[in-house]
Amino acid sequence: MIWKGTWLSKDEVQLNIDDPGFLYGGIAYETLRTYDLKLFAARYHYERLLTTLSHLGLELSMDYSTFREILQEGVEKLKKESSIRVIVVPRGRFSAFEYEPAGCELIVYLQELKLQPLNFVKVKVSNVRKIDPSSTPSDLKVVGRTDILLAKRSKGDAYDVVMLGSHGQVCEGTFSNVFIVKKGKVITPSLDSGILPGITRLNVIKLCENLAIDVEERWVEPSELYGADEMFLTHTSRGIVPVNELDGWRRFNTELGKFLASKFEDFIKTVKENWL
Repeated sequence: MIWKGTWLSKDEVQLNIDDPGFLYGGIAYETLRTYDLKLFAARYHYERLLTTLSHLGLELSMDYSTFREILQEGVEKLKKESSIRVIVVPRGRFSAFEYEPAGCELIVYLQELKLQPLNFVKVKVSNVRKIDPSSTPSDLKVVGRTDILLAKRSKGDAYDVVMLGSHGQVCEGTFSNVFIVKKGKVITPSLDSGILPGITRLNVIKLCENLAIDVEERWVEPSELYGADEMFLTHTSRGIVPVNELDGWRRFNTELGKFLASKFEDFIKTVKENWL
C-alpha cells in the first residue's frame, strides 16, 4: 500500500490514533479493480472521488495523470489482478467545535483480486432506508455511512441487501446497483431515485444498448422487484451478479443476467473511456 507517499507492506504501516480523519470521520474512498493488469474506469473513479471531496470541502492535490500513475505503479509491483481501495484522509483542524479542512492525504491499498465462485445468490430488502439526498448526497462515498452500516446488520447469508429511499422507491444495495428484467426489458433505478452513479451500472446500460436490449432508467417500486422475471446486481469487483432468490421466497430466472455477464468483460474492453 502507499502511505505518506511511500509504498509499504501492511506490517510497515503505523496509524496515528490522533489522526482527525479517524477521530472525526470524513474519509472518502473508491474501490477499483484491474482487467489484464490494466486499471478499469480509473478516470470515472477519480472524478467520483473529487465529487465526494467537494462535498467535504476538500481538494485532492494531484491531477488525474498522477493519480493513475500511482495506482498503475502499485499494480505493476503486485504483478497480479488487483483489488484497489483508494482512501483520502482529511487534514486540518477538526474537533467537536470546529471543521477547518486544510488538504488531504491519499492512501492506496492493493491486494490480489480473488473472486470465489457464486452458486446461489440470495438478496434481501432492507428495512433500513437510504438517507434522503437532501440530508446526505447520494454520491457521497465515505467510510462508515450510517445507513449502509445499519442495513448490513441484517444481511446474514445474503449477498447484499436492497435499500429503499425515503419515498419507498427502490434505490440500491449497500455496495451494488440493482437491475430487474420484465418481459425482456431491463429496468434500473434512475439517478434521481437517490443512488450512487455506479460505474459498472453505466457500462451495463451501454452493453444493453449495444445488444439492442431495451433498457429503462426510472423510479422503481418495491412491488416490481417481486414481480420481475429476473434480478441482477452490478458492482466493480464482479461486474454482473444474477440473483436467484429475494427475501427467502421469490425465485428468479437468471437467463438474461447470465447472458449479459458472459458478454460484460469483452464489451468493456471495447469502450475507450474505460481505459483512459
